[in-house]
Amino acid sequence: MAFITSRLSRAGKSLLMSGFSILLISGAVFLTQSFAAAGAPEIPSQQSSPLHPAVPFLDLDGLNVRESGNPVSTMNTCGSCHDTDFIAEHSYHVSAGLDDLSSPGQSSTGRAWDISSGYFGSWNSIDYRYLSPQGDTRIDLTTPDWIRLYGLRHVGGGPARISQDGTPLEDLTYSTQSLETNSIDPETGQLKRWDWSRSGTIEMNCFLCHTAAPNTESRAEALQAGKFGWANTATLVGSNLLERDGEGYQWNPEAFNDQGEVLPEFLGIQDPSNHNCGLCHGLVHDDVEEPLISLGCAPERWSTVTTGQIISPQKMADSGMNLEEKASLDRSWDVHAERLLNCVDCHYSTNNPQYYQESKNTRPDHLIFDPRRIEIGAYLEKPLHHFATGNSAQGSLAPELQDTMRTCDSCHEVSASHDWLPYLESHLEALNCESCHIPKLYSSANMVNDWTVLLPGDLPRRECRGAEGDISAMGSLLTGYEPGLIPSP
Repeated sequence: MAFITSRLSRAGKSLLMSGFSILLISGAVFLTQSFAAAGAPEIPSQQSSPLHPAVPFLDLDGLNVRESGNPVSTMNTCGSCHDTDFIAEHSYHVSAGLDDLSSPGQSSTGRAWDISSGYFGSWNSIDYRYLSPQGDTRIDLTTPDWIRLYGLRHVGGGPARISQDGTPLEDLTYSTQSLETNSIDPETGQLKRWDWSRSGTIEMNCFLCHTAAPNTESRAEALQAGKFGWANTATLVGSNLLERDGEGYQWNPEAFNDQGEVLPEFLGIQDPSNHNCGLCHGLVHDDVEEPLISLGCAPERWSTVTTGQIISPQKMADSGMNLEEKASLDRSWDVHAERLLNCVDCHYSTNNPQYYQESKNTRPDHLIFDPRRIEIGAYLEKPLHHFATGNSAQGSLAPELQDTMRTCDSCHEVSASHDWLPYLESHLEALNCESCHIPKLYSSANMVNDWTVLLPGDLPRRECRGAEGDISAMGSLLTGYEPGLIPSP
């Protein structure tokens, strides 16, 4: 019972991680031998790790939720084995710009009203909302209002737990003028006291990325109702671990073993799948039998509405969308998804020993490959949640991580596949691979959100590129568009 009500010591963590490392290696050897003997079996697209142990669900006080009935604390629960404080401190998804706060107009975006380059503190051009700096004459969003509006696309932790000066939100001293201890009263438009001790705060939500079917609708309800302390727990509604009980939630005692640990089949811990990433980033569809249907330019996912990007292995001709010259589109929506790659195969943890590579800025010129890697046990305890990124003209968050992702020629041998191209080196110096290999987006994307002209329902005038007719109707024709080429240093 002591294990249930307290976190493991560092020595205990190291011992468990070492054992887990042996299990991983043994499992890899076993799978290799099995594949050689029987041929590679068909692997389901969604499967939880058979090696992850049963874990007790702990609340903020370290008590088992089966006994206390309280919301689960992901930091305490996952922190029994993983260094969750380290993970949360090394995740730009968590900080979302909190670590980059500055005075209005001093952020790297260059806009006079932004106080950071991240999601927390920069103006959202689609919703036309922004986090108001302290002292702003006209308040748009306070911190509680930002969490209720944008918390669905934030993994938790960071500004949902910590104030702008580093104080835990629940420890803030109330001030009538503070934009962190007040919210906007929708009836009066005036500041109204926000009780953090009643709403609770939001820890980093491990379930969003590491379970197969996080309930984002239930989570959104908790966020919008101001039940921040229950938001992570609400993600589990419908998993047979937890159900709604009137205005509250009820843990299922059948999901726990005699030691108070959650049975693995009720939790299903897994590596992040494309669907997990797609909850915030873009429309993901991996059922090649079920026709993909999207109206286009609809706000299903952020990257999809802003770029038209769709992650799907399905042939475009087999989709249920009204595409121009559809019969001739015999290629897939996403060739990497068609080849069974996942988002995390490219956007990996930057200290993952499988993918780690030293920066060219620090690697000696004579060193082609450095075989030194951290042990898998150490990585599992402290996996960096700074994920490798490319270089985007639109991206401004975590600029120090730009170009940490492998490029196309890290996997593809350009000289072997492009020997027909004259002046190959000159082409590669002047053009990125995407210039030719993504010449067109076949769905539509947002082009104009004009909030100076309000339509019925307080909606802005919208225009889409790559679509003809009523974009909200199934009959609208999707013509796609060709993205512009932007010179970059």
